[in-house]
Amino acid sequence: MSYIPRPNSGTLWPPENKTLDSQPDIKGNVMIEKSLLQALINKSEDPVKVSISCWKRKFKGMDCLYTIVSEPFKASEPYAKPKDPEVPDEDVPF
Repeated sequence: MSYIPRPNSGTLWPPENKTLDSQPDIKGNVMIEKSLLQALINKSEDPVKVSISCWKRKFKGMDCLYTIVSEPFKASEPYAKPKDPEVPDEDVPF
């Protein structure tokens, strides 16, 4: 059974037979849904920025990078760390 990535994800692998320094150190494929591609095309930016996240994984005993492709994250408001709730000492169970 061959590996089929989830939508908007893929896998990068080291090449099996790298013989030249000009060949890539890692390569692979990403399956992108048409809806994400259309959303990226409809942006007014040129070129369009795409976010790629990778995690080190092992698949069938081989090292690889699992990747996810998405639109870049844009925070709607500046991040504010939530305050820790004040808990009276008598409410702590230990």
